[in-house]
Amino acid sequence: MGYDVNGFTDMHTLLTNERKIGGAIEASRIRLSTGEEFTYPVITNIDFSGSTFYSIGFITDDGEKYIVNVKDISMMASCRHCPIQELKNNHYKDFKTSQRLDYLKRLCEINEGACTPIFEEEVSAIINDIGEDAIEQEAELTHLKKQPLKNPFKIA
Repeated sequence: MGYDVNGFTDMHTLLTNERKIGGAIEASRIRLSTGEEFTYPVITNIDFSGSTFYSIGFITDDGEKYIVNVKDISMMASCRHCPIQELKNNHYKDFKTSQRLDYLKRLCEINEGACTPIFEEEVSAIINDIGEDAIEQEAELTHLKKQPLKNPFKIA
C-alpha cells in the first residue's frame, strides 16, 4: 500500500530519511517538456538551494538514470511512497532489494550473538520493506524468517 506524496518537500523529506522509514518514491508517469514520457520512474534525488528545488534525479524501468531541471518537468502523475516489495519499477526494485540484503547480512554479522530491541526493530523494518520472499533466497538469512506460531499446550 503506497502513500501519496504531495510535493518536492515531501519527496526530499522521504529521501533524507530513507534508512529509517525504508521504501521508495515512485511516480506512475513523468513527462518532460520535450515530450519524453517515462512509466514508473523512481525518484532517487532532489537538489535544492535554500527553499528552491532545482533538479530531480530518477531511474526509469529500463535502468536509465536521469537528472532533470525542475523546469523541464511538465507532469508528474501519482507520486507515492511505497515499500520496495510493492514497486512496479523492476530494475530499481531488484537493485534496492540487493542493496538491502547486503546491508541486512552485514547488520547480522556485526550483531552476531546479541539480539537487542533496536537490532530487532531494524531487521523487522528491512524485512517489511523488501518482503520475506527476498530473504528466502539467501541461505545466510533464512533464520530471520518469521516462524509460524506453535501452540505450546496440548489438549487431550
